[in-house]
Amino acid sequence: MTDYVYHPEFSFLARCWWQLTDELLRPDQWDASTAKLAPMWLHHGGAGFHNDDWYRYLRAEPEGSGPLRLEAEDFTRPGHVYGELFWFGAYISGSDRTGATLRYEMRPYDRNWKPLNRIVHSNPGALSGYAGIKDQAEAAAGRQRLTDPVHLWNLEGINHKDFQRGARLCNVFLFNAAGQRARRYERSGAWLINTLAGQPGLMALEVLDYAHEAREVAWGAGLQRVGSRYVFKPEHSFIARAWWRPDETPVARPGEADGVSGLVAARFDEGVEWHPRAKLSVEQTDALGMRWGDDETRPACERFWFAAYVDNGVYAYEIWPLDQRGRRLNFTLRKQQGWTMSLARRWASDRAEADFLWHLDGLDPVALQAGATVANVKLRHSNGRVVKLADRSERRLGTETLGAEGSLTVQVVETSARF
Repeated sequence: MTDYVYHPEFSFLARCWWQLTDELLRPDQWDASTAKLAPMWLHHGGAGFHNDDWYRYLRAEPEGSGPLRLEAEDFTRPGHVYGELFWFGAYISGSDRTGATLRYEMRPYDRNWKPLNRIVHSNPGALSGYAGIKDQAEAAAGRQRLTDPVHLWNLEGINHKDFQRGARLCNVFLFNAAGQRARRYERSGAWLINTLAGQPGLMALEVLDYAHEAREVAWGAGLQRVGSRYVFKPEHSFIARAWWRPDETPVARPGEADGVSGLVAARFDEGVEWHPRAKLSVEQTDALGMRWGDDETRPACERFWFAAYVDNGVYAYEIWPLDQRGRRLNFTLRKQQGWTMSLARRWASDRAEADFLWHLDGLDPVALQAGATVANVKLRHSNGRVVKLADRSERRLGTETLGAEGSLTVQVVETSARF
């Protein structure tokens, strides 16, 4: 027997495409290659009169028109769902000490990043070969160990060093557990993925989230259960960089502390190895200095996810650091009474708590666009304290009463950002 062990750090969520030509595609030519791609998707739970014989089958169509376009009439009854995204849960053979045999459990998600609790299988029958999902719900995602699994897929032609949030990976081979290559097969007007019949081809992937956790509920679920008055707003959450700029004062002169400015970063250079801590600090320049401390367990993060919550029309945010590959670290900016403001280790199930909530005065989340820059943004804790340059020598930001006042210049990297 062969056991495969789950590795969430290599798992990812992606939008998948079928490449329609034998020509190799290049990521830097993606926007000009729409005509050469067909979206991969599936659906199930629809009404019988929908006249679709291919519920639950993995498909690759229509050609050359971008992501699947769905209208209200495409949902024929409650429970009719479409899987347009796919989670690739990474597993490594327990007998492989090199980690070279990465295999993936492939699960469909809807366009709002909600898992459909299904697994994409490859039918091994000699008269089938189709890829698709079962009618009934499957076991929970993220099982720690699988014994002799027959549903795992192999992706060849990718370099894991290229994986990061937002990466586009082209010319990928998809194989089932038996080593049969995926093909695109036309049947009764539908284009289906099959491992026995059809034209062999390649996939392209848009990585939406790297090291994506397996979870059965969408982010923000459970707030009502714990009695929170906040509602999670993924459509108004965003990823951004920020720069600290001192407020203009009549006494500030070049070289004085009030003139400190630069990129805002989270450096995990405090605490012990198994429990690192980070402060929010201002870099010496507008660019990030050294990215690593003593080792890769001590990163410096320059991008942050602002997870948006709303209560009576007022927005508040949790601020999570992202590493170089865009992975969300399990730390959140926190100000606890009696403690210095820092990025504290955090369980994702604990959300919208007062210690972790911040306001961005001067920023309208509804009007944000990717690439936009918003100046003169005040970062204010839910307790009302405004962030200042609290320590001149350490260039540390904090909510202390004394300190040099300033504001953030926020550059939006991604809107409607989910994790």
